Amino acid sequence: MTAFQLEIWISQILEPSSTVYNVGDYYEITGAVDGALLERAARTAVDEAGSLGARFVTAPDGAPAQELGPAEWDFDVLDLSGTPDPEAEALAWMRAQLDRPVDLTRGPLLAAALIKVSDDRHFWYRRFHHILLDAHSCAVLARRTADLYNALHSGTPSSPNPFEPVTTALEHDRAYRAGRLARTDRDFWEQEATVWPVTGRLKADAPPAPVARNGEHVLPRAVIDAIHEQSERLGVSPAHFQITAAALYLWQATEAEEVTFGCSVAGRPTRKLRDVIAPMANILPMRVAVEPGRSVRDSFQHADGRIRQALRHHRYRYEEFRRALSARPDHPAQQGVGPLVNILNFDRDLHFGAAKGVVHTLVTGPIPDLGFCFDSRSGSEGTAICVEANPANYSAEETQAHADGLGLLVGELASVDPATALRALGRG
Repeated sequence: MTAFQLEIWISQILEPSSTVYNVGDYYEITGAVDGALLERAARTAVDEAGSLGARFVTAPDGAPAQELGPAEWDFDVLDLSGTPDPEAEALAWMRAQLDRPVDLTRGPLLAAALIKVSDDRHFWYRRFHHILLDAHSCAVLARRTADLYNALHSGTPSSPNPFEPVTTALEHDRAYRAGRLARTDRDFWEQEATVWPVTGRLKADAPPAPVARNGEHVLPRAVIDAIHEQSERLGVSPAHFQITAAALYLWQATEAEEVTFGCSVAGRPTRKLRDVIAPMANILPMRVAVEPGRSVRDSFQHADGRIRQALRHHRYRYEEFRRALSARPDHPAQQGVGPLVNILNFDRDLHFGAAKGVVHTLVTGPIPDLGFCFDSRSGSEGTAICVEANPANYSAEETQAHADGLGLLVGELASVDPATALRALGRG
């Protein structure tokens, strides 16, 4: 197993009935879709990946092991178009599926369904256990499924299997842990843990829930264009602009001198690793000092420096950092690092023949507190700020308020004079 898989395995073994590592999404397909062809394409893509039939067992010496084999899983077909509220019925069915525990030793660790909600709308639902893959893998697998569907639909040959074997990720992980870079990264993050602030949080972590509350605020295309223009003026990338905006939103919400949060990173530094279906994502702990009198330009450049510094050590496992943090006697046990920030800066919309598929995330994994995701959309649709919130910490109204609050701040930061002091934000 990779180090990340081992962390998930330990958590699941300790709580075998927990469903917090079930991840899922669905594609809303508008237009005619052939259900039999979609199932055939989805099964072919899963087989090509080579890693999704894995079972996770304990070897005779007590060590956990991953056994690869053919994937056996269900693809359900449902017609809810005749119900009073087909979309609500479909969402309830999908969420109930996500709330079913799975056995890592037996599986199946994935499932799918095609749900008809009207004559020209279907939901293609997918559920996986996080020990098999991450968000990057989910997106790559969906795109391969669409490519295979379109080849079947048009009667043309499909492109060759694009996936690398999961052993590529295992070898990469093993080499890193045995090398000098891992020791350098460990020294950096252990030092970070010693100076990590205990303030600057919205709320303490709560036990992860299987289903998060969701909020969404859509940034129109004009705001996205303004972000790119402002990023050039500030000398930062658009992705770092969005991460910094999230940091400044947390500063406004907490009024802390230093805010803390986590940034999701793909953990795939090579082309081969980008073609492996496996969980390789990591979380970078981030702390950013904020000075109200500092200009917007200086604030963004300061945060950009902190992000770049952390990225140089992106392969060190977040779980190890958490353990170093918990060892501090002055650090609250459930403090964590704060909300998670994720940037999805690629188009995830798909086409199935003439039909269009738009993805909707149901749950991305355990959410101890709050998650902010900047999800790019195609064409003129802009970017959605999606918020996942632990229901133990936030109401539905609070969740949506965070999505709207961050969206409004992003819009203001995209158009404000870079010389403006931070303390002046929100006063016009």
